[in-house]
Amino acid sequence: MALLDDEELLPFFGNPNIQRQGARARALAAQRDVNTLPDPRTYAAVSGLLGTAPDQMGFSVLNPQYESIMQTARPAFATGTALGVAPLARVFQAPAMALGRAGERMAERVVPQIMQRGGLPADLLQGMAQGSRSNVYLPSTPLKPNPEVGTRYDRDFMGGLAPKTPVKLEDYQGAGLMVMPWDSTSRNYKISGVSGETFPSPIITHGGQDYARDLAHMQQGIGGASGLSIAKRIRDRDKIARQENIMAGGTGEILHLPITMGAGSENFSVMPAQGLLQLLDMRQLSKKQVGNLDESIRNFKIAKGSGEKRKITTPFENFAGLTSEEGRIQLMTGEGIKGTAGELRKAMVDRLTTKGNQELLGFNAEDLSAALTDPALAGVPKGYVGNTVLMTDPLGMHLRPSSNPSYNTDFTAQYLGTLGQSVPIEALKPGLMSSLMNQFSKKKGDVRNMALGALEKRKEGISTMVDQQMIDNYYKYLEQQRNLGLLGN
Repeated sequence: MALLDDEELLPFFGNPNIQRQGARARALAAQRDVNTLPDPRTYAAVSGLLGTAPDQMGFSVLNPQYESIMQTARPAFATGTALGVAPLARVFQAPAMALGRAGERMAERVVPQIMQRGGLPADLLQGMAQGSRSNVYLPSTPLKPNPEVGTRYDRDFMGGLAPKTPVKLEDYQGAGLMVMPWDSTSRNYKISGVSGETFPSPIITHGGQDYARDLAHMQQGIGGASGLSIAKRIRDRDKIARQENIMAGGTGEILHLPITMGAGSENFSVMPAQGLLQLLDMRQLSKKQVGNLDESIRNFKIAKGSGEKRKITTPFENFAGLTSEEGRIQLMTGEGIKGTAGELRKAMVDRLTTKGNQELLGFNAEDLSAALTDPALAGVPKGYVGNTVLMTDPLGMHLRPSSNPSYNTDFTAQYLGTLGQSVPIEALKPGLMSSLMNQFSKKKGDVRNMALGALEKRKEGISTMVDQQMIDNYYKYLEQQRNLGLLGN
């Protein structure tokens, strides 16, 4: 049996008689077939502008880019009609390959004249140009939000996560309950692009609260990952909480509830940097533009401590640059800088997501952030728990080297499941949160954030026993939310 050439298996969009004549005939026909153009959207834009109706351009409905092409062709045709340039359509009597060149020459003469005259025609042409751009920054402010911003991304779930098992607090009465801060990124999702731009290398998300729900991690008893110093702190807190629980007459079991962090917490990980570097490469900025971005990162200031101990430093003065191989290694390893790689990545994201730089790179930061966010945590504010429940081994938490691209140390824990609803930590620990907020009541700043910081970082007095009062408070909160129409059944 003869093997078919790979080309024979590809979809054909032209004349079926040519399809039967073989590859040579198809090669000749391709010179006259708009479906074979490498950039059909540009052709559609120029063709529509010069007066050719979309259904007369010759594009086949079988073309996989058909809808995208039509989304460019329709406004272009409407603009061309409004501008009265339909007679120019005779340019497109030439074969497809010639038409692109002729159209470009015609556009070079016509478009500047239209834009110079201004008025409605120029506005229409500008609108068409914006509508045909896939990589575009959309202005959006809190007072005038653009509903598209935060929705433009391509994301596919790749599987590999266990089902979310319902967890009932009452089944763990007597256990100690504590929180640890986690970003809200997802795991095992493929991000193919944002803001209408396709990434050359899709981002595979690898973090978030579903880290423990990964089937491979469940087999290995891995609960989460962090930098070594933070992982050691988590292990020490777990040990102290278990001791406190046993001394208070508890079971010695410790439930860990990941608690949501503030906006931008995901920027410590490598995932936002992966997306931004690809957008940067695709834009091919000038040396001066790249140099300005590099300097903004080198001059980035970090403040640590408070009061008299507060220090402001510029730890990234030795950053080698965004487009250099050394600089990209620094973003992954922190080699040669005073701060950590994660802090450098946060600085990079901070600088590249200013409004001006979003416009320069042709994207919206909200699109990238939404693409990386766990769908179960989209829109969940800071200081909420319940999406994930972990339990540590009674013999203690252990640390292991991690293969995670963002963090070098795994810590052990068992994935139990989910409470089903994300709730503010006050719904479980109202007394402790109230006490902590009183401690910070005379300090400047957000008192709740200070209390959350203490709950997440202190080593002692931060574990609460799961007792009947906590269980009652939790279900009372859910009932209140349900009565307000904010929860399902």
